[in-house]
Amino acid sequence: MSTVVAANASNNPTKEDLVAAAKALIPSLRGRAEQAEDLRRIPDASIAELKAAGLHKIYMPHRFGGWEMDWGTHMNVSREISQACASSGWITGLVFSHVMWVARFHAEAQEEFFSANPDPIVATGSAGGGGLVKTDDGYELSGRWGFTSGIDHANGAMVTAKLGDGPVFTHFVLLQPSDWDNEGNWTAEGLRGTGSHHIKVTGAKIPAYRVITLQDMLSPNPPGSKLHDSYIYKVRPAAYQKSWFAGILVGTAMGALQDYAALTKTRKGALFGESIVDQVPVQVRVGEAVAEVHAANLIVENFCTMLHERGAAGQDIVGEDLLSAKRDMTFASRLCLKAAERLSGMMGVSAQTGRNPVQRHFRDCRTVTTHIELQWDHAMAPTGKHLLGVPTDDPLIDGAEMAIEDGNPRLGTRV
Repeated sequence: MSTVVAANASNNPTKEDLVAAAKALIPSLRGRAEQAEDLRRIPDASIAELKAAGLHKIYMPHRFGGWEMDWGTHMNVSREISQACASSGWITGLVFSHVMWVARFHAEAQEEFFSANPDPIVATGSAGGGGLVKTDDGYELSGRWGFTSGIDHANGAMVTAKLGDGPVFTHFVLLQPSDWDNEGNWTAEGLRGTGSHHIKVTGAKIPAYRVITLQDMLSPNPPGSKLHDSYIYKVRPAAYQKSWFAGILVGTAMGALQDYAALTKTRKGALFGESIVDQVPVQVRVGEAVAEVHAANLIVENFCTMLHERGAAGQDIVGEDLLSAKRDMTFASRLCLKAAERLSGMMGVSAQTGRNPVQRHFRDCRTVTTHIELQWDHAMAPTGKHLLGVPTDDPLIDGAEMAIEDGNPRLGTRV
């Protein structure tokens, strides 16, 4: 049964309200986790519950009826949801957060989108690409984008596109559902319920106000931020978006721990009928998994807190933040994956067949870690390069000197 969040006197729920609402949804979302896998999208009943709980409005501007919460709320909420169903956690923590991108577009685009969509769900597509052609009254767009999570339920989508013949995309484009065709081709091993299908756009007419340059979108204080008070629409998003996956990773590992413990308490050895819980190696491995998940949780909470404090103080991110975003979040993902993999493996073949929930948590966690933002070598190399004096080709990083202070890497001003 869903819990509908009531606004307080300031017309905003608190972070604690939203976390409590997410916890209340765990039983029903867990009950639909297999259905989500079968459908390859989140069941309509689950989407309705998530909306009734107000979880789709975390980063929706207050001006248009949203909560405009401080950074990190998505992590706290999706960590709860992902313990039940990682696909639902992915939609809640990642896809629902994409509404903040709309608040960076031009004012006319925001007014148009939010007036038509008081309960917005915004998918995004950057894998693949499209081409823009300038017209008298705007642009014409054609292209194909993959992994557009939540597209089955989306009432808007933001995609990357290129104007001209350069090697890198140059613009972001805000689409309406009539602009795209859903190919319905998502068949991944994990996160099956996210509906991360490809979409195709053919000759869509796009007004100029729904197109924004790469530089304007990714720099501090984009055009649309002037409409809003919160720092979350004004920050340089490079480091912030690295935390999209934080709650989902920790939540899936926590779910694996909880389900492993529940299933193992009554398990007996298949050959000799011995008690599994009395085996010291089993106890030790569970302890290791708990330590890994706890460490990962500390990392992601610390990271999200740092980003909130930077933004609330009106401070731009620095090279240290970028290095931390790449390195620490990916290291936390490795910890979560180790825990989930160990627990699934300890259940033997019983966890590799049928609908074992520990296996599902492991598959989902592993799929999250394959995202390009969490690729190990790509994430770790910049820190190594900088400490060794090798240019990273990122001016925010290369303009600072790194030192190890109290066991932590710190960047100062390069002389």
